[in-house]
Amino acid sequence: MGGYQQFAPLPSDETIRLGWPTPNQSLLTNPARYFASTRANPDYGKPGWTRDCGKRFHRGCDIAPLSASATGQTTRVLFTDCATGKDYESIEPTFVPHDPVFCVFAGVVSERVEDENASDFGRHLVIEHRWPKSGEKFYTLYGHLRALSAGGAAAAGQQIGWMGQTSRIADARNWMLIAPHLHFEVWNQAKEPYDPVEFLRRFL
Repeated sequence: MGGYQQFAPLPSDETIRLGWPTPNQSLLTNPARYFASTRANPDYGKPGWTRDCGKRFHRGCDIAPLSASATGQTTRVLFTDCATGKDYESIEPTFVPHDPVFCVFAGVVSERVEDENASDFGRHLVIEHRWPKSGEKFYTLYGHLRALSAGGAAAAGQQIGWMGQTSRIADARNWMLIAPHLHFEVWNQAKEPYDPVEFLRRFL
């Protein structure tokens, strides 16, 4: 799952019906509310060339919580002024998310990571699905979870965990304090990424 710099095309002849991955259902009506963002980067949670002033490719989409509470604390982050390329420090308020996370389509858990220090995605699940016409596999990933609740099979709409802020990378955990989210990815059978927003918009 290394340095992909573009998305694989979704199959044009498949028709499935998805459930929402979280209670946030504003993608089609108010996209700005759907994606996690930072004060300096409103595109932070969107897929594609949305990170590091458009220099780093983001395979997933980061879905903002509907329910989150302020901690009353702050953390220091390093923003970049994209016009000048200069970094600058900022003290930002921190939040804790409370949203449940749901399986978007029926499948089987193919990867379950409980150890938050074992992966960049922290505690996470990967669920294997099959396209109904071709029978080929595809996968959905649900990252940075606080807790997991899925074992073997998972039905569409079944709760599989809780949104969290876990990752083995300290800097990632720090960013999630100011922009909590579910990191959601979709891959084809070769584990090349689909555009997760195109996937959701087409099949929700």
